[in-house]
Amino acid sequence: MYKDVPRKFDAWDIDSMYESQPVTLEDDSTVSIIEQTPWKCTLRVTRHFSGSDWQQDISLQYDRARLDFATHVDWHEKHRLLKVAFPTGIHADEGINEMQFGYVKRPTHRSRPYDADRFEVCNHRYTALCDENRGAAVLNDCKYGVSMLGDEITLTLLRAATAPDLHADEGVHDFTYSYYVWDGPMMTSDVVRQGYELNVPVTEAAGYAEDASLLQVDAPNIIIDTVKAAEDGSGDIVLRLYECKHADTSAKLTINLPFNSVSLCDMLENEQEQLTTDGSSINLHFHCFEIKTVRVGLSKQGE
Repeated sequence: MYKDVPRKFDAWDIDSMYESQPVTLEDDSTVSIIEQTPWKCTLRVTRHFSGSDWQQDISLQYDRARLDFATHVDWHEKHRLLKVAFPTGIHADEGINEMQFGYVKRPTHRSRPYDADRFEVCNHRYTALCDENRGAAVLNDCKYGVSMLGDEITLTLLRAATAPDLHADEGVHDFTYSYYVWDGPMMTSDVVRQGYELNVPVTEAAGYAEDASLLQVDAPNIIIDTVKAAEDGSGDIVLRLYECKHADTSAKLTINLPFNSVSLCDMLENEQEQLTTDGSSINLHFHCFEIKTVRVGLSKQGE
């Protein structure tokens, strides 16, 4: 935790001087095992610091290289900044910060004034450091400020501004962040899927059904991000797909629904190009970080 008193905009800015103003968290933690099975183990860490209470369930599942930190905080601070740091041991000149439909690379050093000004940047579902042999990422489900320096990724968890709201962010917060590691280059990693799984967990319902998949794509770096009804009420469905790892890619999209037409559209769902199909699949080519909108005309009963 750090003292956090920005010079101008209390609730919007973080000033670089915060790093020179750490606040000691003196109270001890208690650690207990709350789950220990062949499938999953969970530690519960509880502590009180300053005016706040903290409870964290740290979980590791079988056959998964992801450590989850499910966090519950009753936050009552003023002008404080709470961050969590992960020293990765990975040397990289740039970190990878996910944004919607891709990522941005930013420096992990502060050699130039331009780099030093980026001591705190934004990310979406993950920030990663990697070389050609291994990588590590900090994932989050709602915390979008992060800093990188050397081999360390530091995620901003909570602040305590007093203007324009004297009690900004006070109260109970529940969030989860994760630490994920992999072997090999970024291209072969599962980091994007892990970010999605943390943010959009599987929904379960009672009952029984056979295995089924309505849509499939055969390239792991092509993401089916959106499936929705067409805005014009025609009954068509609209798919939005994107390439997530800065790699020019050809992919096959398989649609396991009865359909009679498929076309590329702009983002306003205006048809631009009819696509050829073999009856169930369509070949698509993506440039780096390209977004494609595909409109599928479903067959009506009897067609």
